[in-house]
Amino acid sequence: MRWLMIILIVTLWLLPAPCWAQEFQFRQEFDTIPVEINGWHPFAPWVGGLSRSIPAVADIDSDSDIDLLVGDYIGNLNYFRNDGNYQNADYHFITSSFDSIRLYYDSNPCFKDLDGDGDLDLLISDNFPHVLFYNNIGTIYQPTLIFVDSILTTGPPWCRAPELVDIDADGDYDLFGGSYGNISFYRNIGNSQTFNFYLNTGTFNGINVGSRAVPEFVDIDNDADMDLFVGNQSGNIYFYRNDGTPQQYNFTFVTNNYAGINVGGYASPEFADLDGDGDYDLLVGREQPGPSLSPGDIFYYQNTGTAQQAQWELVTKNYICLDAGNSANSATTDIDADADRDLFIQLAGYYLSYYKNIGSADSAIYEWITDNYQNVQVSYAYPKFGDLDSDGDPDLLMGEATIPGPPGLYLFGNRGTPQTASFSLYSSNLVPGVFTQSTVTIVPTLADIDNDNDLDLFVGVGDTHFYYFKNTGSPFLPQFTMMSGNWQNVYPSNWSSGQLIPEFYDIDNDGDLDLFCGGIRDWNQLLFYRNVGTSYNAQMVFADSTFLGEGFHVFTGVDIFDIDGDGDGDFMLSTGNGGMVFFRNITGESPVHPDPKRPAPTHPVITLLPNPGNSSIAASYELRAASKVSLKVFDITGRLTGTLFYGFQLPGTYSYTWDAAKKAAGVYLVRLEAGEKIEVSKAVVVK
Repeated sequence: MRWLMIILIVTLWLLPAPCWAQEFQFRQEFDTIPVEINGWHPFAPWVGGLSRSIPAVADIDSDSDIDLLVGDYIGNLNYFRNDGNYQNADYHFITSSFDSIRLYYDSNPCFKDLDGDGDLDLLISDNFPHVLFYNNIGTIYQPTLIFVDSILTTGPPWCRAPELVDIDADGDYDLFGGSYGNISFYRNIGNSQTFNFYLNTGTFNGINVGSRAVPEFVDIDNDADMDLFVGNQSGNIYFYRNDGTPQQYNFTFVTNNYAGINVGGYASPEFADLDGDGDYDLLVGREQPGPSLSPGDIFYYQNTGTAQQAQWELVTKNYICLDAGNSANSATTDIDADADRDLFIQLAGYYLSYYKNIGSADSAIYEWITDNYQNVQVSYAYPKFGDLDSDGDPDLLMGEATIPGPPGLYLFGNRGTPQTASFSLYSSNLVPGVFTQSTVTIVPTLADIDNDNDLDLFVGVGDTHFYYFKNTGSPFLPQFTMMSGNWQNVYPSNWSSGQLIPEFYDIDNDGDLDLFCGGIRDWNQLLFYRNVGTSYNAQMVFADSTFLGEGFHVFTGVDIFDIDGDGDGDFMLSTGNGGMVFFRNITGESPVHPDPKRPAPTHPVITLLPNPGNSSIAASYELRAASKVSLKVFDITGRLTGTLFYGFQLPGTYSYTWDAAKKAAGVYLVRLEAGEKIEVSKAVVVK
């Protein structure tokens, strides 16, 4: 079973950038387009949002600054490397699957040196409950985490959100974890090299915070003993002061609303000195559980007091990324006639958020303006802009999800000017008598599909229909006539299940519109239909089911436009996690490193092909300097199973084939030593 889990973890994860789709080439970028929210610039705004974020801080690469690892609802272990310093963090998103670790869902990480060998190991829990132990067999500079055991597999009491602390000052780590509203306490009856956790109690200190307890220990008053904070599902933080000693704890309940903090839901506190001033600051992971206006990924509170007496100032609700809450449905348009695209996000519930592009047509910079744009409110809506009356400014369509009852298709006419928009409701039922199903969602888009100089209407409806409404009016006075409830058989032939999110764009620059479809229930699936007809008579042919590659996002909004002025279509997509992702079109460009702001690695990188493999796997790497080189293969226990090369090599590119025909199925480690540099990659053998 453990082998199966490891194989699944490794094989599911594919690096999101760069990615290829037929003759097109795209690069996913996370921080190349700046975003400003209330004066704060999120480090990785386009990472796609964080749902039920569980932050953990650790100097994972031993460079004397704090890195950030974040678990989330869908089981990711997101790694944000600090490329700044101890006083001024500069986080860059590296991967959503740190060291190929991905759980089923609700990952809760905790990094500590559990075996006393000087490097950081990992305990991580999921929602079942399991507490998984990953041993670091790498170095303090380059960790290699190997799954060893499920140290806790049953409950109650459960041990979600594991927290390691030496509660009795005996030199080893004890284990605490949330068990619904209670705290479970497992005393370490082993030692600092070999842990052995023994259940002491499932109701530590009589604590009950209601639901989803997330414990965090920290010496908040600098008196040499560990105090206790517990986040809960309501978004509050409980505080228990330790009035005992390092050897004998004595926790006193102080408050169930520490510092007046409430993050909306699923509070997960993590303390660290984030600004290098000698006192603890506070990150609080969260998620908004209901349909209300509550954006944010991780709340950041700076300690403006002292190490003995904390004073908290909320700096930002979007510490890492742009996150609209528990869902985001986006659309772009040039709302102010300054020749660049502005961004709108429909927030969970009713509100429309506006991000103005304060950059230019080829160098975008987005600034948050408001979370209630012109009081345009439609429940769970999907927005789309288009100039329906040919007056030079964009009008606004909003498709609705109404439960119960049939949804509406709203049109807000722009009665302002191209420079200053002014929206008013024109219709809440633009195509009456069509959308009569209850409990479904309708997603509109506009396109001149027949090249007659007016905009036609297309609507994805739940998991049943893709409607085509021809504009039988004029560019100045549209009138939509239904032509098909299953246009060109797009939906049932190639869509697996879920909401259809349509958008048109001439991606191959042949003069006609192609079709792209995102969807709620399909992970990172962006379907591509090529128009093999003409601009007057479209003929859509299914071409690709994963146009932008495969990953772990659900696309809830699709916009395609030329964001950098190079003449091709780039992709900006909203996600079910409440955030945004961005793919730059680099078709025809010279290959570059996946993120221009991030330097290429200085150590050799091993490329393994095919991986997973069956009978043989080729290991390739490039040396930039003459080095003594060792290339060896180890099994999961660390036993040497093959030496591919050992000796001195000049600068150049090298490739060696590992014969795996007689090897058992499983995970193997390919270790490259080149001078003082070490690189370890995981090879998966399948039979």
